[in-house]
Amino acid sequence: MLDRSIKMLVADDVDAIRAIFREVTRRSCGLVTLIEATNGRDCIKLLSRGDIDLAFIDVYMPEMSGLDAVRGARHVGIKTFVTLMSGAGTDDFMQFARQLRAYEFLRKPFRVREVEAIIKTYQRAARPAKVLVVDDSMTVRRVIQKVLAGSIFRMDCYEAPDGESALAFCGSANFDVIFLDCNMPGLDGLATLDRLLLRNPDAKVVMISSEHDKARETRALRHGAAAFLYKPFYPPDVDAALHQLFGLRSPNLPAWEGAPAEPAAAAAGEHVAWSEPPSPEVMEAPRAAPASRVRNAPSRSQ
Repeated sequence: MLDRSIKMLVADDVDAIRAIFREVTRRSCGLVTLIEATNGRDCIKLLSRGDIDLAFIDVYMPEMSGLDAVRGARHVGIKTFVTLMSGAGTDDFMQFARQLRAYEFLRKPFRVREVEAIIKTYQRAARPAKVLVVDDSMTVRRVIQKVLAGSIFRMDCYEAPDGESALAFCGSANFDVIFLDCNMPGLDGLATLDRLLLRNPDAKVVMISSEHDKARETRALRHGAAAFLYKPFYPPDVDAALHQLFGLRSPNLPAWEGAPAEPAAAAAGEHVAWSEPPSPEVMEAPRAAPASRVRNAPSRSQ
């Protein structure tokens, strides 16, 4: 949970819609502070203050559209967690919402519980998750770090170069999520997974691999892995996995597909990695904890 109230903006010229958010605020028992706007110009002024945590913005409003208000805020660096709303949900609207890095697109009519589900996601995303990345390639670990930095979820990241180091690290710290490579010398990924789950049956382990092997994926999931990702993966893939792991409602709005880089071979002797992901203007909680930092597990070699 956050240690402060959440500032939530609803911008809509229809009072019945704003009343839904008043009810959400009432049910939050002080968790949410509601700010209302009835037109696009007031909306962009409020967003530009930089202290709004999350916003629900109607596409059609007097004086300025919701799309233009969000576009203007993004232009000056505002990264508020935004959900757009409309009675219509055309492909054009969905594309604009994705380009503006909206988290979700709510089609009217919607209910209180849909708003509450988005607030729950914001709470989890704004609270840094303690994450361990286990891969024997330093290059791949660094690329994964950059991919994780593009997620909507805040992460405090640590690294381990092999299975034994990961086990030692997990013996002295608890992690919310562990990204574990399948192919490692010595103690491989599945053997490490078994030992991790023996120590902590509730550990959330995401297995990762550059080799598309359905039998291995099935084996890993049967052994207790929470999810399986194939390299190359990108921030939207991480977000989808974390929604599932944290028991959160997945957004209906598909992730923005900006120009993804083609997979690139890593340096000689490394796994096949992928080129660094683009650096879009990613949504984040403006006053949450600092961005992720890297910690290394003690090991015999890096």
